[in-house]
Amino acid sequence: MKRNLKNEQAVSPDNGGVLVRFDYIRGIAKHGKAVSSRALVIGFVGGVRSPNDLKQGVVQIGNRLKSIHNPELQVEIYRHWHWKKAYDLIYQNVDLNRDEEISNEELELAPRIVIYGHSLGGWAVIKLSRSLERICVPVELTVQIDSVGIGDEKIPSNVKFAANFYQRSNMLLRGEDKLKVENEGKTIVLGNFLIKGVGHEAVARGSEISDFLTEKVRSICEIP
Repeated sequence: MKRNLKNEQAVSPDNGGVLVRFDYIRGIAKHGKAVSSRALVIGFVGGVRSPNDLKQGVVQIGNRLKSIHNPELQVEIYRHWHWKKAYDLIYQNVDLNRDEEISNEELELAPRIVIYGHSLGGWAVIKLSRSLERICVPVELTVQIDSVGIGDEKIPSNVKFAANFYQRSNMLLRGEDKLKVENEGKTIVLGNFLIKGVGHEAVARGSEISDFLTEKVRSICEIP
């Protein structure tokens, strides 16, 4: 039996990683549907890199997004093999009443999800997105940066927008150069962008990628 959300206490990212505010829920219930301006951003570092390594482009992008200091925005960085932890965090943010079922109403209130990753982190982007597809949770945007991994070029149909950045300077380690979508009616590829003059490790530190993600996230959160 579903709990009555009117009597729940507000929670925050400091309380179990849940971003939602129940005053927002009550407002939607009173005034009707609305597109959420909240965003949950997940980043994945590749290889054996640490999510605390400030030299990693994924971490640098994450810190730039965190510096926006907007209560509607939550940013978390993971190692690529910890994609299940990211899945659990997203599930917590969607399953508001903790009944282990996701309703249409909860999907309407869920944060808009952005997932990005470099190298094997790009593979984790697709692994996580596909797992969310199985429970009908949409992904607003995926961004893969010189992505490597089996099946990482195919975008599942729950992804609304996808972008791909890659390099060709490193002859031995090259990411995917072209994304494929499973459903052209549901997913729009914003572009496959070649970054010149950098290798596999440095490509994620490119300002164009950081600018791209920051612009998209600010737009989702309606930040001028």
